[in-house]
Amino acid sequence: MNKEIICQAVTYFQSTPVYHKLFSEFRAKIESLGRIGGTVNIEDYSAEELESLTLFFGEMGNKKAIPLIAFDERLQETKFVDIHLPELLEVFFGEPIRFNKDVRKEKRDKEEEMLKKLGVTYPVLNGYFNYLSKRTADSHWIIRLLLTDSFTLSAQFLAKAANALPQKFERLPFFSQRVSGNPHTFDLSGMNGKLLIHFLHFRLYDGGAPPSGTEEVNELLLQFLILRDDISNFVSFANLLGTQDGTVHPVWYAAVKTESAVNMPLRELLLIDLVKPAVGTDVYVVENSGIFSSLLDAVPSAPLVCTHGQFKLAGLRLLDFLVESGSYVHYAGDFDPEGVAMAARLLERYPERVRLWKMDSESYATALSSFELGDRVKKIGSIKHPDVQEILAMMRETKKAGYQEALLEEMVNELKEKY
Repeated sequence: MNKEIICQAVTYFQSTPVYHKLFSEFRAKIESLGRIGGTVNIEDYSAEELESLTLFFGEMGNKKAIPLIAFDERLQETKFVDIHLPELLEVFFGEPIRFNKDVRKEKRDKEEEMLKKLGVTYPVLNGYFNYLSKRTADSHWIIRLLLTDSFTLSAQFLAKAANALPQKFERLPFFSQRVSGNPHTFDLSGMNGKLLIHFLHFRLYDGGAPPSGTEEVNELLLQFLILRDDISNFVSFANLLGTQDGTVHPVWYAAVKTESAVNMPLRELLLIDLVKPAVGTDVYVVENSGIFSSLLDAVPSAPLVCTHGQFKLAGLRLLDFLVESGSYVHYAGDFDPEGVAMAARLLERYPERVRLWKMDSESYATALSSFELGDRVKKIGSIKHPDVQEILAMMRETKKAGYQEALLEEMVNELKEKY
């Protein structure tokens, strides 16, 4: 390369502002393709900029783009012959052109080196870092953070957490304080908290996407004896007996004797080892507190559970206990996407023990309201359980919701026959 000639070329092009713009786009195109190729769009260039280009190219006509190869060929027709576009750009910008594929490979190599280094530094996380190196879809966000200073510190906290998982129930802020000296280190809205959830899910299932729903996350933490919320997370019930160390708990016993409804927080459920209905093996579950209370008014001895909308961890734990005791769960929900999705979730969680209660085609016809589902009807496409497909088909056809309140009398009559 003739240094004198290329310096003359750089001086020439740097004296005209439009080339700073054009050459930046040339460089980006070459770095992307790994060669001289492609075109640069000049439709948004000003008349003044196009006139400057004409001095080099000659008449531009109605050109809307400049091919890089055409610019390189034009160079060979000037006094800058034997200078090619890549070397011109390198001297023009004072730095070498780096092809994107090379940059990506270099970055990937550094990431792999970091994962190996962290695995050696924190042996308790070695299997986890080996999993991250597979670059599965659920771990892409972590890979993007690997080379940051903050991730090095996060790995240190995670290793401490993995070595200090609770041996008995411990609330998340206190676990965080014990591990890191800060009760907010593992707040689930932050990177450390999300990393902890990803790691714990890996510990249980050897990989895959971790849960994102609040109660699913709470349930995952609970499997490691970490409590996120054990007071406001509650479930309501009546006429159930909970045992502790094989003996009926006195609070549960008193509630049955007095036919009292109970709001039971997760804190207290953690003391229980089994739950069963006070009478028989059937338990009736609703999500609407008004329906729950009305059923109790009419049938005070009926074994009932109220989830208060979407299932919270306390409700799921209670139902787990009931199913373990051999009980059958009869679930009644609204005929809308959310209510049917809850029914499908229970059917999937307890396939042998859940029965739908007043959630058939006849009940839907009775409960049908004038309320239009609108765009919400699209949500039913994600509900796959076969036992609710007939209801979903009717909802697609009518595009209207149905509500339990219209079925209350039938529900009461059915319970009265049993209790």
